[in-house]
Amino acid sequence: MRRKKDSALGVKFIRKDEITNMEGALHTFVIPVVPRCEMIGDYRYSAELGGHGVVLFGDIDVESGDKKVKPKQSVRLTRTVVMSASIHMDFEGLGVMLKVCKLDSMEVLGADLGSQEGWKPLAVEEKHDETTRSEYDKMLHQHMVFHLTKDRKLPSKSSIKNPMSYAEALEFLEDVILGDENISEAVFRKYAKLHNKEVVSLELLFNVAFEQARNEFSALEALCPQGYVYTYDPASIFALAIKPPLLNRLMITAFKDLSNYNQFKNLKIFAFNNYAEPGILSLVSKALEKQKGVYVVDKAQLFKGPEWKYNISAFQQAEGAMLVIHNNSDGFGQNIETEGESGSLDGAIGSNSSAAASLERNREDLLKFVV
Repeated sequence: MRRKKDSALGVKFIRKDEITNMEGALHTFVIPVVPRCEMIGDYRYSAELGGHGVVLFGDIDVESGDKKVKPKQSVRLTRTVVMSASIHMDFEGLGVMLKVCKLDSMEVLGADLGSQEGWKPLAVEEKHDETTRSEYDKMLHQHMVFHLTKDRKLPSKSSIKNPMSYAEALEFLEDVILGDENISEAVFRKYAKLHNKEVVSLELLFNVAFEQARNEFSALEALCPQGYVYTYDPASIFALAIKPPLLNRLMITAFKDLSNYNQFKNLKIFAFNNYAEPGILSLVSKALEKQKGVYVVDKAQLFKGPEWKYNISAFQQAEGAMLVIHNNSDGFGQNIETEGESGSLDGAIGSNSSAAASLERNREDLLKFVV
């Protein structure tokens, strides 16, 4: 969190950086949450706004009881939200999550670094030596493979004779979501070939998605006793190497497995942005069918107030619940502090809220409270 560079638009580790590609992959399992974030407008992507931006709430004049100030003063309106800085699995390029989950010419044997006495992360200066950094990233990769596969290893690509096609993988995951079988057993030793000819482990990817979902919902359940409205925007840029349909179904499969064995007592609305796949809400509804009383809706339904502002008056059960937003960044750049408003969701939130200040890298209490 403290070692991110100012911006990482389309860039992962480059010379002199402090976060290696596999460290960036490990960030997937860290879910920073700002429990109180003040937004001066609701996020909206629109050509009228020049791309990413917010619809401002504006200012109001209020009476002041302090005789030392004018009878009326202008106050900026804000909305208090929870901001989750959970990151998508990083498939923007080939060197992060694709490196973690793909099968190579040789099998990858997992190794638990936590059990290796004396092991510690590399110092920044050591990461600048390519050979040392490469060996270090290999060890981090093996650590993830150890914890994310039942066999504690990834087989060689040549040993998997008939991996699923991309279309077959989508159908397989949909069947898992709609069915009642044990999901961990269903994905065990399942592999799929992507459009780029790489073969990936669906088991490993499902387990990554599950850990992400479990970590985030555990935090939100603890932080929002008054209830929360969860919003989810599927990856686009961060899904380039795997394509959104597969990543979406992996996440929904993870939501289903988590929902099968847990009750989200404080979740009121699960809002999934289905702009790219209108029919996918039926899968989300099925995945969360055991969460009685939870509305599953298209995210756009929450923003139908005047000027497309947030309005949940149609969902009485959610009254008083906190809106949960995401900034959709990666594990390498602190774009929320540095990027302009129209450049991305990160920039729009950072420019129009208190989130950037809450996540400043030099804060001594940045990671003070750990759930």
